[in-house]
Amino acid sequence: MDPLLKKSLDSSRALLFGLLVNCLFPTDKKEDCPIWELRNNLSIEQKYKYVMALNEDKVRNILDQHELCYEKRLSDLSYWQSAINFK
Repeated sequence: MDPLLKKSLDSSRALLFGLLVNCLFPTDKKEDCPIWELRNNLSIEQKYKYVMALNEDKVRNILDQHELCYEKRLSDLSYWQSAINFK
């Protein structure tokens, strides 16, 4: 199998590419997102090339940061929904 095709089928890279295309919690500013600038400044083709060029450790590092951010945003959302429902 072609090495690039094999990388494309890797679920971690697929997830990272998806995050480069869109985020469930979009924001207008960089904040702490390690891929915010890439998401907002690269074409689809450039995003794909970027993801394919990363080593496994970098992919895992970015996804770990994403998971922390995702959990924080869900927690914040739950807090505010609880506050609204409490009133």
